[in-house]
Amino acid sequence: MNKLLQHLRTPYPSLISRWKAVILPAVIIFLILGLLQPFGIARTEAGPWMVAAVSALIAAGASAVSHLLLPALFPAWYDERRWTIGKEMLHLSIMFLLIAFGVCLWVAWLTGISPSVRLFLIALFWVLVLGVFPTVLFMLWNQNLLLRRNLREARLLDNALPIHHQPAQPDAPQPGVTLNFRNGTKGVVQLPARHFLYAEAEGNYVKLYSCPSQGSTPVAQLVRITMKEAEESASTSPAIIRCHRAFLVNLDKVVKVDGNPQGYRLHLEGCKDAVPVSRAYAKRLKDILNR
Repeated sequence: MNKLLQHLRTPYPSLISRWKAVILPAVIIFLILGLLQPFGIARTEAGPWMVAAVSALIAAGASAVSHLLLPALFPAWYDERRWTIGKEMLHLSIMFLLIAFGVCLWVAWLTGISPSVRLFLIALFWVLVLGVFPTVLFMLWNQNLLLRRNLREARLLDNALPIHHQPAQPDAPQPGVTLNFRNGTKGVVQLPARHFLYAEAEGNYVKLYSCPSQGSTPVAQLVRITMKEAEESASTSPAIIRCHRAFLVNLDKVVKVDGNPQGYRLHLEGCKDAVPVSRAYAKRLKDILNR
């Protein structure tokens, strides 16, 4: 259950072009119903193309409520930086239920049958069968748009990295501060800020990654501290910032920025693993690098 809840809280890229999420699925549904004429709609008095047109309008109306009206009414809930897989599933469920309700009323009026729970469930089944294709297609299209956008912005951030303008000099003295991380009841772990690479939350602990000298293998140290406390301890160094709910990173150690549909990833000196940047912290990162 905990793994399921954790999966539902995983960040998910929200829609870039919401109006296209209204128009394109409706067009696809119109073409599928008009050309293939499933569910016996060819035998209706209104004709298959009329049924297809009204069904597409119902889908467009429900999509407009889901993608335009609800985000306008509840902007905090639909904030892209806090969008998750769970929210996306709930969002799609609301949209499918709205479409099914509209189709139920349309079929009842068209056939003279009284609306009922059974008719609604049949309409919902039709909606789910027809909705799979446009939903998957649009999700793939949206992922591609997000990937292109994040790659473009990642290139801009990559060009703004200080290391591109001031190459590291390993033999030069680097005065700096010492970070003091409280380690539960075991005392304090001291780490020079210039050696710090990044920190990653692991349950009730935080794993600190550091590199004592250029070219050496990063060293990991587990300390009993919360990520918030680790962030406060590292606040004495302006180059160390929070980039994710589970990560701190030393921007002086970043050598490359790339992107994926979920956001950006930071590559550090001597590290094989990249550090993710969540949408909640992306703006702050861009502001700092652009300065």
